[in-house]
Amino acid sequence: MFKHGICTLEQLDRSGLGRLAETRGFFHRFCDIALYEALAGRDGSGDEALQAALLNLFPIANGTYKRTSRQRFGTFDREVLSILVRRFSSNALLTVHDVAVSDGRTAADFYRLLSAHFVGGLDFLASDLCLRVTRLSFPAARLSVVVDENDVPLQLVRPPFVLNLTRTESWLYPVNHLLRKFWRTRAKAVLDAARAGDEAVIRGHVLLLCNEARNYLDSCANFHIKHYDIFLPPVDRYHVVRAMNVLNPSYFSPAQLTHAVANLRDALHEGGVLVLGSNAEAGSTVHGGAYQRCDKQLVEIWSCGRGPPIFSDIIVR
Repeated sequence: MFKHGICTLEQLDRSGLGRLAETRGFFHRFCDIALYEALAGRDGSGDEALQAALLNLFPIANGTYKRTSRQRFGTFDREVLSILVRRFSSNALLTVHDVAVSDGRTAADFYRLLSAHFVGGLDFLASDLCLRVTRLSFPAARLSVVVDENDVPLQLVRPPFVLNLTRTESWLYPVNHLLRKFWRTRAKAVLDAARAGDEAVIRGHVLLLCNEARNYLDSCANFHIKHYDIFLPPVDRYHVVRAMNVLNPSYFSPAQLTHAVANLRDALHEGGVLVLGSNAEAGSTVHGGAYQRCDKQLVEIWSCGRGPPIFSDIIVR
């Protein structure tokens, strides 16, 4: 058996995928991630749901998916706002780093909420491990390879096939397995040429950022985006750091989670607040909390649901 991918907007519109954005089964057809940029330019009714569906089927370099939806943390965000209003002056500059934001729609929600209250100044950074990808191909070639900002190959596209590279395809589709192995070898030539600066390579850039976040980036001087890896030491410090739906045991080992939490702690000013949380879908219960940095520890000041699924001696509950 084999499985074709979705390579055109017409195929995407017919697929009904936007109505199944929360589903990620072996039967789903993978989508050419370049369609995300095409949807951003089209900006039609339902296109935001289609973008979310594309990301939900697109694993990045560490194997995680960029699941997202608007107003995903509505009630939780408002509770966090009430905590921040009590702890930080609305007339002073508040610096915020929202990590692992997928395509920025939950970051846009949080930025909009904070902007209405911290009138004295807000500096907001939204970051993710994969915010930009590039599709590489030779002229007239049908095979393309998609790489992230670190040149890690994520996807092979050779219509009518779309093959993800960071997660294994179901063995129900042996033809796809064979094609992935065969085309991955052929894709190395275009990768090597691109890394050598060969101008013959065609480069198609895709910004994995929702239209609202793009508008903020263009019009608001205090809204920024950045490539950021939670497993690397921070270079700046902030009053607030937020990490939603990323520090999950299904993604990382206990040692990795402890390491990531330590990095997020070190990204805070003394007395700063770390916000952690995880939920299944928009409107569902968020299991999370807020933690204040006190020297090398994070002291719980509020919790929601069952709290974040992290057990570390850094966090004092």
